[in-house]
Amino acid sequence: MFIRISFTLLFISSLAISSDYQDWLKSLNLEYNIYKKSIDEEFSEMLKKDWKSFQSMSSPSPYKKPKPEKMPKIIEPLVTPKKEIIKSPIVIESPIKKIEIPAPVKVVENMKKIQDFYTSVVDFYSIPISIQYDKNTSFDLNSINKNIISQFWDMMSATNYKKLLKQIDIRTEQLNLNDWAKYQLIHKLGLDIFKENNKANLFTWFLLVKMDYDTKVGYSNEKIYLMSTMQHNLFQVSFFTLNNKKYYILTPNGKIDNVGSIFTYAGDYPKAKKELSFAMFDEVKLYNHLKTKSLKFTYAKKNYTINTQYSSDLIDFYKTFPQSDYDIYFNTKNSTPLANSILVKLSPLIKGKSEIEAVNLLLRFVQTSFKYQTDQKQFNYEKVMFPEETVNYPYSDCEDRSILFSYLVKNLLKLEVVGLKYNDHLATAVAFSSDISGDNFNYKGKKYTISDPTYVNANAGISMPQYKNKNFKIISLR
Repeated sequence: MFIRISFTLLFISSLAISSDYQDWLKSLNLEYNIYKKSIDEEFSEMLKKDWKSFQSMSSPSPYKKPKPEKMPKIIEPLVTPKKEIIKSPIVIESPIKKIEIPAPVKVVENMKKIQDFYTSVVDFYSIPISIQYDKNTSFDLNSINKNIISQFWDMMSATNYKKLLKQIDIRTEQLNLNDWAKYQLIHKLGLDIFKENNKANLFTWFLLVKMDYDTKVGYSNEKIYLMSTMQHNLFQVSFFTLNNKKYYILTPNGKIDNVGSIFTYAGDYPKAKKELSFAMFDEVKLYNHLKTKSLKFTYAKKNYTINTQYSSDLIDFYKTFPQSDYDIYFNTKNSTPLANSILVKLSPLIKGKSEIEAVNLLLRFVQTSFKYQTDQKQFNYEKVMFPEETVNYPYSDCEDRSILFSYLVKNLLKLEVVGLKYNDHLATAVAFSSDISGDNFNYKGKKYTISDPTYVNANAGISMPQYKNKNFKIISLR
């Protein structure tokens, strides 16, 4: 009986403690919400006051002079000297296995209806994404000025935007979206909700700020611009300098230049300190539509055909990329469809070969499977391509080939590679396990041998004549 009474008392005591704890949590949550509301109100008041005119600037192409229209070519393919093969170790086999690609997502997810919420369905690079948002997410934009922008902030602050942020976080994790892809998703959602770009920019600004990104909006000539700080440089994109920080203008197509002057605010939202990044250390999972392409090359008098596969959805996503620092492209985690084809098909060709033979084979593949043309000729603007894009488009130039070649060497041979940036050219260099003759240099305690994937029929150790003994900047890779 005593035990039963004691247990009952303990149970009642536990309920009391639990009740007190729940009350404390509710109190804490209430205090936090009051605090957040206070911050939002203070920020809204600041938006009504401190706006100034700022003049835009733009970063030109990273090249000091245009890239050559034509590149030199060695007429007869060079043969790897036997003495180089003998002293070069055999490639350490790293079997490349095919990874299963998920079935295409074509059906719109059925979402349980929630009171006071609407459902928006956006086409995100062929993936239908359903997101629910507060019914009070509505705004009339009859004019554009700081007071109207402050009112938009107030409207969004009064909605249940936290549920919206949680859904975006879930989609971001499911698809491995990087910051740029997340921006694209939010902006597409804003367009679907508001049907108008100015309001979509305000919507995107609010949510990015609430995600702690250092973003701002500005206005000029009846247009609202979204701006953000970046972890790296962007080129051919307008930016403004505020408080010694660069704020780049963001647009869905990634390119905007010379917007002139705009009005914006100098203040910051508390905790909004994060800088956007275009880095993709995990592959972005956009592959509902796959394309194929056959690439042909000859090495050591043998003809090879490599049947590649890649995502056209990813190509569409990459079209929106503003030109960024080269390490973004060199260090990107590329897609499973590309790895399943190009890596799986090339892997048997280097099996049993020495490192120098394997590198020369990969050089010949990149040098001769693609036609050379500058970006200005092909796109009418400077565009750095990811490996999938190099496979997709009819032409490529030096930087595109260098990025693809480094991808192949790192994944197939597990050798270290660096990029070499000249005034009007980009090449690569490989750190072999043995001493290789030819053009080389020391970097961070290792000897790197110049290997140029744009110099047709050239082997590792041979520089283009016009760049031999020229200065270059080293691009370190992960």
